[in-house]
Amino acid sequence: MVGRCTLCDLDFADDIALIDETRASMQLTTSILEKESSKVGLYINTDKCKVMTTNTWYDRMDIQAAGMDLEVVSDFCYLGSYISYNGSCKNDIRVRIGKVAAVFGKMRGVWKSSQISLMVKMRLYEFVILSTLLYSAEPWPLTATSLKRLDGAHHRWQRSIFSVS
Repeated sequence: MVGRCTLCDLDFADDIALIDETRASMQLTTSILEKESSKVGLYINTDKCKVMTTNTWYDRMDIQAAGMDLEVVSDFCYLGSYISYNGSCKNDIRVRIGKVAAVFGKMRGVWKSSQISLMVKMRLYEFVILSTLLYSAEPWPLTATSLKRLDGAHHRWQRSIFSVS
């Protein structure tokens, strides 16, 4: 029989996401992290720590670090992506479209220029706009509504490039 392997944390630079199945084991994991990290001079910033559950714990939900209860949230931003308790990508798509719209607006001079060929504009659109929009989109559980939002933004930007009202 193959041994069971469980993912318990995700680490990136100074960001850590702890993963556990019960409140009690999450509290234990948090306490161990706090104890071990303090040995090398690292401390948990309770203002930045959040707790999110994807299902309900049947015992108390409070997780403590540094003697304080950590804030319980339904979604949060981790490494630039919004993670939701129910797996929805709605917030992530909304924020990503907003960021891309800002980039698109800053490039308005490129899109309106008659000295730049349509081929070059479309290559820039593909490399700058679409890659920014779809960065880390692989795990998104897309719904019909989400697809309509993405398509709507994509078509709006293309119409602007082609000067089609």
